[in-house]
Parts: sequence; C-alpha cells; structure tokens
Amino acid sequence: MSRNSKTVTSSLLRLERRGKGITANCQPTTISWGTDEVEREATDDRSAGLSDPFAALNGGELGADVCVYRDDIREEFRNEDLHLVRVCVDERGDLRRLDDSTFVRNVVFDDSGGKADVIDRMFEDVPADTSRDKQMVSSLLHEAIPPSFVRLETPNGENVVTKVMNLDIETNKHDLLVSLGRVAQQDDFTDDDLETMLGALDTLADLEDIDGADDYVEDLLL
Repeated sequence: MSRNSKTVTSSLLRLERRGKGITANCQPTTISWGTDEVEREATDDRSAGLSDPFAALNGGELGADVCVYRDDIREEFRNEDLHLVRVCVDERGDLRRLDDSTFVRNVVFDDSGGKADVIDRMFEDVPADTSRDKQMVSSLLHEAIPPSFVRLETPNGENVVTKVMNLDIETNKHDLLVSLGRVAQQDDFTDDDLETMLGALDTLADLEDIDGADDYVEDLLL
C-alpha cells in the first residue's frame, strides 16, 4: 500500500476523535462511529426521509447544491447528470446562482409526503421571469446530508459537497455524499472531525492512481 493510500485509509476510514481516542471504522456495508453502527441497506435511498439542508440557512447565506436539470430527472442520480451549483439563499427562500443570480429552485421547508410532493415544492413558487431550462432539482434532499456539508463562507470557498464533486472518480458521488453524511450524523461528530473529513477528501483528490481512488471509495466507504 502506498503512502498516499495509507493516508486516505487512516483519514477517511479511521477518523480519530482528538483527545478521546474514539475511532471510526468503515466496512463495505457498515459505517460505525465509536460503538454505534449505521447499516446501509440496498434500498435505503428509496425509503429514507427527505430533508432540505438549505432550510437551515438564512437569507443571504451561501451554499453549494448538487442538481440535475428538470428534464434530466431519473430514478437514480448519475454522475454525468450532476451539476455543482454555487448559490445564495434570497429573501424569498429561493436558491439563486452566484454567478448570474438566476433562479435555481425553492428551498423546501415542508418535507412531508412522498418524493413527488417534495420535488413539487422545489418549484412551488417559481418567479415569473424564470425559464424551465434554468430550473434544477437538488440531489441533496436526503436526511443524511447536514447543513454543514452545503454551507459556504465565501463564493469561492470549499466544503464537503464541492470537494466530493471535484473528485475524478467513477463512483456515484451522490452515494458518497450520503455515506459521509451518515458519519456526520453521529452524536459525537465534531467540527474537528469535519475538518479531518475535508482533509481526507483533499488527500483522495491528490491520488495519482484514479482507479485506486475508486477502489477505496467503493470497497471501504460505500
């Protein structure tokens, strides 16, 4: 195993709590944090609750969404359909692109009902001057995705979402974000752990062996 590979393994799969000696160990189908385990079932993405991480952001705050165009909606999110969109929450509770202020979608505050209901709420109050070809559906309306993954401090800043989307991997990036989100959901996950996760993603991005990066993500994290 190369030095870089060891770094990725220790950073992503053995996240050590500073000063407490608690370690996160990932297995192919299980993410554990300390003594707690979160089982990842094959069908959980269909049955999991839907929640919009942007609902926790205030007007004027910045974030990074991962979206597909309305006409590209499929049963599953494919990497080739996903777009990283840097946005701002406006005073109406809409997400608008940072580069040109065009409308992307409504923030969903009511996550009751089924998937179709939640998707409809992303376009419940569309501004009259918005064309359909600019409207996008978020892939991040998953209960495992925390607000800390999407929030940006600056327009060109980085977070978990931007770093995952910038990875040169074939592994499904939506699934990777959900898996990382489950780790972040644990009660004893701290800001220090989030920084460790961000650093590990940087290390993964620096791997020269792209196939090796996919192998680590597929076999050890998802």
